[in-house]
Amino acid sequence: MIEIGNWVHSPIGGIHFLTSIIGLLTGAYTLLTKKGSLLHKRVGYVFAIALLLVNISALFIYDFNDGFFSVFHYLIPVSLLFLMYGMYPMLVKLKSKNRLRSHIIGMNGAALGLWAAGATEYFVREFAFGLSKSQLIWYSFIISVPFAILITVSITYHLKKLSKKHRGLNNGDH
Repeated sequence: MIEIGNWVHSPIGGIHFLTSIIGLLTGAYTLLTKKGSLLHKRVGYVFAIALLLVNISALFIYDFNDGFFSVFHYLIPVSLLFLMYGMYPMLVKLKSKNRLRSHIIGMNGAALGLWAAGATEYFVREFAFGLSKSQLIWYSFIISVPFAILITVSITYHLKKLSKKHRGLNNGDH
């Protein structure tokens, strides 16, 4: 059972926790359901806002590293780059043939990256008491590698699916 006092130490921590839960759920929904529908788009915008708030609130949380930046802080730019890479072509309605490709890569990285951060954070908050900083980094790495593989597999899967769809449309199949 999760002890909420382990997770939320301040109002900004509460915002961070709440928006991360919203981001985890909406990110999973957008990855696992039919793409392109109005509901997918709306849930995707909720995800994007939640992820933006998760990253902004994270800038003000320092309880893991004695008041200094932790590894989580260094991943904020990575998270925001994935989010921007995935959202930009959709927000500006780019007519590029790479529009959906960028969206797929960016949003898979953003959504699954949030799950990787959540899994690592869960481990650190619930199981890592008494571990040294080098042990924490090692375990975080071990947790993150499967997510990096999952991100790669998910991007590859969705890009192949997009490619098949486009080949079918170009051949006159509907």
